[in-house]
Amino acid sequence: MDVHAQLRSGLRLLSFGGLEKGADFQYQQIFAGVALAYQWQNITRPHRINIDPDKEHRFLFGGGYEYLRTIQSSEVKYEDRLALEATFYQRLSASNLIADRNRVEFRWVNAKYSTRYRNRLTLEHDFAVHDFRFTPYASAEVYYDGGKQSWNEEQFTAGIQWPSKKLLMLNTYYLYQHCTTCSPKYLDVAGVALNIYFRNDK
Repeated sequence: MDVHAQLRSGLRLLSFGGLEKGADFQYQQIFAGVALAYQWQNITRPHRINIDPDKEHRFLFGGGYEYLRTIQSSEVKYEDRLALEATFYQRLSASNLIADRNRVEFRWVNAKYSTRYRNRLTLEHDFAVHDFRFTPYASAEVYYDGGKQSWNEEQFTAGIQWPSKKLLMLNTYYLYQHCTTCSPKYLDVAGVALNIYFRNDK
C-alpha cells in the first residue's frame, strides 16, 4: 500500500508498506518507508489528467528511507536503505507517457554497507471508455551493485493501473526477475498494490 499526500509548492509526501511472500519456497519480506519529492514543470501537452500528480510534471526529484526485513531459508536479513532518485516524464502523445527513473541506494544489509544504482524505463498507455479509465504499462529495470561491481539484476514488469475517482488506484502486475547473485536466480511475481492519494487543491 502506498499513501501519497500532495503538499503545496510542488512537494509530495509518500509513505508505503508491504508484504511479499513465497508460494512454493520459504520467502517473506516486510518493508516500509517514507519519502519526500519535489515536482518541477507541469506537462502542458493536452492529455487526460492522471490521478498521480507526479505524472503531471516533467521532472521529479526526491529522497527517502526504507526498512526491510527478509526471511529466507530460515535466515533473517535486515536492511536499512536511504535513497535518492530523479525521474523524467515525457508525453509522447495524449495517451502515451514514458518515464525514466534513476535511483541511488545507500544500503546497510545486516549492518554491512553497500551502494546500488537502478534505472527503470516505463511506458504507459491511457484508455478511457466513457467514465471508466485504465492504464496498461510495461517497464524494464536494471541494477548495478557497487559492492559486487556488476550489473547483476534485471526486472521486467507488465501491469494495469485501475484508478477510481481522484482518491484510489489499484495496480495489478506481473514481474519477472533475473539476478545472478541472488538465490533463487529467477523469480515470477504476481502482485497487487493499493495507492491512496490525498491532495491540497487550495
